[in-house]
Amino acid sequence: MNPELRVLLVEDSEDDAFLLMNALERGGIKPTVSRVETAEAMRAALDTQEWDVVISDYFMPRFSGTDALAVLKAKGLDLPFLIVSGAVEEETAVLAMRAGAHDYIMKDNLARLIPVIERERREAEMRRNQRRIEEEKRKIEAQLFQSRKMEAIGRLTGGVAHDFNNILTAIRGYTDLAIRHAEPGSSLHADLSEVQTAVDRAAGLTRQLLLFSRCQPMEFEPVDVNKSIRNLLAMLRRILGEDVQVAYELAEEPLIAIADPTSVEQMLMNLVVNSRDAMPEGGTIRIRTESVSLKPADVRKMPDGRPGRFIRMSVSDTGSGMDASVIEHIFEPFFTTKDMGKGSGLGLSVVYGIVQQHKGWITVDSRPGKGSDFDIFLPRSDVAPKSQTPAGPAASAVRGRGERILLIEDEESVLNFTLRSLEDNGYRVYAASGEKDALDLFAAQQGDFHLVFTDVVLPNTTGLKLIERMAAEKPGLRVLFSSGYTDTKSQWKIIEEKGYPFLQKPYSLNHLLKTVHEVLSRKK
Repeated sequence: MNPELRVLLVEDSEDDAFLLMNALERGGIKPTVSRVETAEAMRAALDTQEWDVVISDYFMPRFSGTDALAVLKAKGLDLPFLIVSGAVEEETAVLAMRAGAHDYIMKDNLARLIPVIERERREAEMRRNQRRIEEEKRKIEAQLFQSRKMEAIGRLTGGVAHDFNNILTAIRGYTDLAIRHAEPGSSLHADLSEVQTAVDRAAGLTRQLLLFSRCQPMEFEPVDVNKSIRNLLAMLRRILGEDVQVAYELAEEPLIAIADPTSVEQMLMNLVVNSRDAMPEGGTIRIRTESVSLKPADVRKMPDGRPGRFIRMSVSDTGSGMDASVIEHIFEPFFTTKDMGKGSGLGLSVVYGIVQQHKGWITVDSRPGKGSDFDIFLPRSDVAPKSQTPAGPAASAVRGRGERILLIEDEESVLNFTLRSLEDNGYRVYAASGEKDALDLFAAQQGDFHLVFTDVVLPNTTGLKLIERMAAEKPGLRVLFSSGYTDTKSQWKIIEEKGYPFLQKPYSLNHLLKTVHEVLSRKK
């Protein structure tokens, strides 16, 4: 037993208090004792110091043992409460213990005091440990629930974005076809241009949805996070305005992550804009980067956290802050605390999706009126960034010369637009809406196609499986994949690893023709 013991003594008799202290000292304990005689004094003592045990007389003129027990229970403290009295009837003692007292000891039998204190302290520690275990269990369950909820929202979001991108492909495609026949400068030409602009804006929204749901294709390469931040400095200053100050504390050493450069910049931009919106009257945004080595103990309370070497990128603000109920939902798409029409609610959900795709995680620390701190952890790499080479001239979209294309697309509006566009531009196209039609056409034409252009996700199969069957009959077959998103079903990782060309929906007429021309121009 620990010889140090902090005792809160509820006793009106100095002589009895002296006897209790002697009994503790004879048992090898060095007690720190504070004696109180009233409810007010007991409350003050409980508020100002931690105690190991409360020992109370039962009968006192101004304050009783049951009153003292009521004060302790009102404070919500789990401390051993022992009644030590010179005259307590058995029935009275039983009632006291039913009320919450842990034991009672007669003043003429203080030899029981030490064993009882040892027992009750052990049991109190066991109760505290059990509460800690239960609290940790609740936290883990809450984190698991939140993780599963975000995963389910991501799947739903990805599916919606996929369907929406098919619709946008048809709208943009037919608008591109129509504008070719409109007189430049006419009202019809202007109207069609507005439709194109609206489609591009809608495509931007679906891209954000796909970033959240982790279905957006990315090109990963070694990226210096510090360099990405410095490249954004001028743009950030223009966006934030004069009433928002930006402070930078970037690590002196290069911090390399295997990342998609555009996505890293978008992630930072979204966080900074979110901070600006939390400071309508101005304030300070602080951006920091550093290298951290995390141990298991460091990530115990971080959902998705794991030990290792990471880059920590922090964005802090002096804004309005958030309470726990808001923090619980901030990464969900379309959740916003802004007024109607002042935000889509996609900014932080996009950040969440990007971080997840980069095998990292994000934490938030915020309180109302105290600002917010967002910390992003990305795996650190030692691979040097690639040297930048000047980009070559863009390939021109040219007409085909009768090349035979097998087009496989299950969305009728997209199929019809793509078929018409390719045929109008010199290609000979065979169209199929599913697996059986495609295989029948391939067999009937004996695989004599210059290109197979297929959607990634098809009814009951995937474009990859279909291409594998065709390539087995005709090695070296040129292929082009397209999709509104890339999920597990589409086997995107395999498509990426094999280096198959990919056309992201929604695509424009010019983008379609340019991509098809580039694929057909490649050497086998």
